[in-house]
Amino acid sequence: MSVILITAVIAGIFAALASHQYNTAVSLHHTLSNKKINLTTYNIFVFLSIITLVVVSGLRYGVGSDYGSYYWGYVLWEEEFDERWANWDEPGLSILAKLLYHVSKDGAAFIFLLAALTIFMFVFTISRNTNTFFFSFVIYMCTCWTGCFNGARQFLAAAVLFAGHRFIFDKKFIKFCIVVFIASSIHITSLVMLPMYFIISKVLDLKKIVFILISGVAIIYSYDIFFDIIGIIKESETGGADTNYAQTEIHPLRIIIAFAPIVLYFFLLFQKKSFTGTENFYMGFIFVRAAVIFGTSNSAYLNRISIYFAPFICIGLSLLVQKFPKNQQFMLKAIVLILYLIVWIYIDARAIEEWRWVFNRGYEFYNKYA
Repeated sequence: MSVILITAVIAGIFAALASHQYNTAVSLHHTLSNKKINLTTYNIFVFLSIITLVVVSGLRYGVGSDYGSYYWGYVLWEEEFDERWANWDEPGLSILAKLLYHVSKDGAAFIFLLAALTIFMFVFTISRNTNTFFFSFVIYMCTCWTGCFNGARQFLAAAVLFAGHRFIFDKKFIKFCIVVFIASSIHITSLVMLPMYFIISKVLDLKKIVFILISGVAIIYSYDIFFDIIGIIKESETGGADTNYAQTEIHPLRIIIAFAPIVLYFFLLFQKKSFTGTENFYMGFIFVRAAVIFGTSNSAYLNRISIYFAPFICIGLSLLVQKFPKNQQFMLKAIVLILYLIVWIYIDARAIEEWRWVFNRGYEFYNKYA
């Protein structure tokens, strides 16, 4: 866990410097009346925060429950390219594997590539959609970063969707369908984001909120339908492990932390605060995520669907905090970050008991296909 915490601190420092440079650039822009804000230094520190997470994530070895399936199966992804493409069996990773195969046959290179693509798309998109990068970046580390150690494909698909989520806001349906198509080539469950085009909008009224929350409750009584669709519960004896995972409850703290932003939202609503179209857009994702987490709280497997909505919390929470008076924002940000960090350390970070670097692996594990 120490490696994870040290990495988070270093990346957080770069993120804090990025936020400082952003504020400085904005101040100079207003003072000098420049036509365009100079964000060069800001982008440099954003890149440094990204590369810090990428290096540590990409050079890990054996960290994450599904690490081996990507490390050892890398060459198989490449060899099965034609078959996976013909059957549309999530060929996205096969495409990446085929491209990388010309550079390296080492599974560690594949792990690094997945980490780099996932983290870059998440963090770069955040940096382009928030003016409080440090705050949003820390929320990202607490909700998405270490999660991708155990769900590389799903988090990569989520990163693709997040990178193209503004097509929903701009009502560009065809372009968003293309984004969903790309994401589904990596993990088929990303198709769950397609209905979001019709649910998430610039208008968030009470009827829509009630509909979202009732849908979350309905999920609880629809597990069998979802299991039949996904095919996770099998009648054969080999399905035992999947069945156990499917019936595992998630930690209650995950539910509490998911509904915390909603408490802030209603508090502001009772204070007669109005919300812009952009703010309502991200609030919609906050409500959907909370509903999904609550509805799938009795199944760790189904709960993984909430991965697709996690990155929107990074921007949505920032917008919520900025609705409060300026003299209250610093304290509120501190409280929110402390709560998220406590939950992250208690549930996710401490679960990584042993850290190993890829350059310390034995020679026999260097390349299975050499």
